[in-house]
Amino acid sequence: MDRAKRRRRDRIAGIFWILGGLVVVALGGVLVATSMMDPDAAGPLAKRSLQYTLVVLGLAAMLRGRALWLRHRRGLGRVVPLRLLVLGLVYGLSLGAAVFYYAITSINEDLPPDLTKLLDYQPNRKSIVLSSDGEEVGTFSIENRRIVPLERMPSHVPAAFIATEDHRFFEHHGFDPVGIVHAAVDNLRSGRTKRGGSGITQQIIKQTLLNEEEGDVSDLGWSPERIAEEKKTQKWKRKLKEVILAVRLERELTKAQILSIYLNHVYLGHGAYGVGAAAEAYFGKEVEDLTIAEAAMLGGLVASPTKYAPTHDMKLARERQTHVLERMRDDHYISEAEYQAALVEPIALVDESDVNHLASPYFVEHVRRLATERYGNSTLFKGGLRFYSTLDSQMQSAAEGALRKGLEALDRKLGFRGPIGTVSVEQRGAWTGAPAHPLSGANDDTSALADQLLPEQRYGAMVVDLTKQGGVIVDLGPKRLPLADADAKDVRNWTDEKTHKTLALGDLLPVRLGPDGTTATVAQRPALQGSMIVMDPHTGRVLALVGGYDWTASQFDRATQAHRQVGSSIKPFIYSAYLESGRTPVEHMHDGPFSVTTATGVWTPANYDNKYMGDVTLMTALAFSLNTISVQIAVQVGLDRIIEIMRGFGITSPIPRHISISLGTPDLTPLEVATGYAGIANGGRRVTPRFFDLVTDTAGNVVEDLRSTPQGPQIISPEVDYVLVNLMKGVVARGTARYALALGRPTAGKTGTSANYKDVWFNGFTTDLLCSVWVGRDDSQSIGDKITGGGVSVPIWLDFMQKAHPRTKIRDFPVPPNVSFARVEPWSGDPASPSPDAVWMPFVRGTLPGNFLSGTAVKSFDDLVPPPPAPRPPAKCSTLNCL
Repeated sequence: MDRAKRRRRDRIAGIFWILGGLVVVALGGVLVATSMMDPDAAGPLAKRSLQYTLVVLGLAAMLRGRALWLRHRRGLGRVVPLRLLVLGLVYGLSLGAAVFYYAITSINEDLPPDLTKLLDYQPNRKSIVLSSDGEEVGTFSIENRRIVPLERMPSHVPAAFIATEDHRFFEHHGFDPVGIVHAAVDNLRSGRTKRGGSGITQQIIKQTLLNEEEGDVSDLGWSPERIAEEKKTQKWKRKLKEVILAVRLERELTKAQILSIYLNHVYLGHGAYGVGAAAEAYFGKEVEDLTIAEAAMLGGLVASPTKYAPTHDMKLARERQTHVLERMRDDHYISEAEYQAALVEPIALVDESDVNHLASPYFVEHVRRLATERYGNSTLFKGGLRFYSTLDSQMQSAAEGALRKGLEALDRKLGFRGPIGTVSVEQRGAWTGAPAHPLSGANDDTSALADQLLPEQRYGAMVVDLTKQGGVIVDLGPKRLPLADADAKDVRNWTDEKTHKTLALGDLLPVRLGPDGTTATVAQRPALQGSMIVMDPHTGRVLALVGGYDWTASQFDRATQAHRQVGSSIKPFIYSAYLESGRTPVEHMHDGPFSVTTATGVWTPANYDNKYMGDVTLMTALAFSLNTISVQIAVQVGLDRIIEIMRGFGITSPIPRHISISLGTPDLTPLEVATGYAGIANGGRRVTPRFFDLVTDTAGNVVEDLRSTPQGPQIISPEVDYVLVNLMKGVVARGTARYALALGRPTAGKTGTSANYKDVWFNGFTTDLLCSVWVGRDDSQSIGDKITGGGVSVPIWLDFMQKAHPRTKIRDFPVPPNVSFARVEPWSGDPASPSPDAVWMPFVRGTLPGNFLSGTAVKSFDDLVPPPPAPRPPAKCSTLNCL
């Protein structure tokens, strides 16, 4: 074959090789691009040998064809390899551009067309409960976040984040190619993912728009290898989307807007999202008060909020902080002097228990339940609402203290129940001189440590000496103190019922520092529970609420959730129906055995002590809580009217239509009882309890304003209500609540003791304040023999009122129109001449008995002689200290 024919044949073959190679390369490229975009494609990108083999074979065929085409050309041998290389690069770049364009076009179709919504992005924000004096007492949140405008942040705060996360932030247009290359080099050198290449803009995209892009595929039934491959595919797709969106975001928002979104969204550990929440969580500060050192420590948390958290490892946090400070100095955000000062600046962290402490927990939890009903969980936990509550912080503190001390005093009266543990002989030496052991949890755990002894805190104390004089010496760690004499006597007399063991060295006792700090007193966790509700009786604003002895041990709110038998607390509602029928306080009734025929037989109730007083007046019957009189009144006025009055005053719990309700058999919540008494204190007009006055959103817009809520309906007439209140003043002045006289203010109220001493109550009020106290056991067992509301609940009530009652002018309850007064002998109810023993008794106009009409009718206080002084309180126990 001659040379011309061979050249023609080789050129034709070269053309076919080149065309075939192009087809194979194109096919392989399409397969590669499709596998990158299709999450269902089999095999990971690195193992798709078929696709890459096709591309390689296609390029080889093209090179073979090029060689055949140029075989017979003279003078080109030296440049053929160079031309082939250039041709390969051109083909490769063309193919890569085609694949990249295809990928970008496909991905962009799934991305949002408008990114300006990031300006209006509203992340989850915590809702806050504020007390009436502006103190934050509780929060509701999924994420702890505080939105702070960029203008409020000192310049070194954003500088710390820019320097360490994206120091070319103001130079690039969405992503930093140089930073990505540096990150890749560092990762290759270290053999692991040491640092990421995502800048601030990319991080925003990842945390907001693409936060759910990489889904969970573990439940699809795939093999571990397939799951790992799928996760890599998702990551590559997310990265590509991240870059695309970052470039678009830089075109639509300014750098300042992007930086503001980032600083308010980035997670910095400790449950804090954004620099505002982090500044509060770690340092207890506002953003404006952050120092350069503190800002650098926050900036260092982005890389690993858990690893570098100062609350977790201060040494690592300091190392990371130093790195951030170096970057800030090198980028000229701070001077050398500022850098050196920040390195040695001490970092003061707030105590985690202080940050997460929930003040007034029962009150805040009830606000949560109310808010959930009104606004729903989503709005409450994500909407950033602000609840301006009715809570008075000082009253709340006084209420918690009074109830706690009252329960402990009653529990001690019922007897010492034994040590809470024992320290082994080997560990007793380590207890002495060591930190104190505050008690926590329902089981009085002693594992916690404290450097100092606080007066109100309970501690575990080890018995170290039982003196011959009957004393007990205990070791609290920092101090060794004797037990108070009365407590020492009780614990020395204790004997375990099962083992007959007595107190021994090494036993642990729950104690509290005595008033003077030189003794310790036993403070065992009560087996009893209680509740207290403090309310403004005219507005219904709940000023304090305590639902139990210890929130950490039990979150069940006995003030609002427990239904307890009200006992004699029901009697004011029964007496109001009787007075409304035209009866008077001096009405005579017979206190003696009284029987009522019911559907189940004959019912014969008895008084508390099974004693009877014979002929008594209505005011005496209520003062001494005579059961037989209450039953007789219920028979006369009818159960329907009594239930109607109770419903009118806001009591919604089921009330059995049975004559036994006259003795307080209904089970009501303490909040319902307090609400009913508030209506009596409010002139007979219904009161609705209110836990917050105002609710606003994050922008300060009013969501709900309850301050102008109209008054409730009039349930009983003001004049009948005034007469009833006067009878209830007699309960304090002469009856079962006379310990409350020590308050020194006109006070009305009613004690209550349920059957078998299961529940004891006192609901008392002045012209300014109402306080309701309940004490009982959670299992509804008897508290103890002869335990009554007058002996238990009244001292707790008094302790609170003496500490927390507003220092207002002492004044009596206002007198409504259509009320007349007459001087009455307090026991017989007969007209009385001026004397220190006589009392002024109100009567509804037109109901004054005939035997009071012989003299000049009294129409106003101007006609009266000065009333006698208030009787002194009895010499018996009137405080918690002598219970």
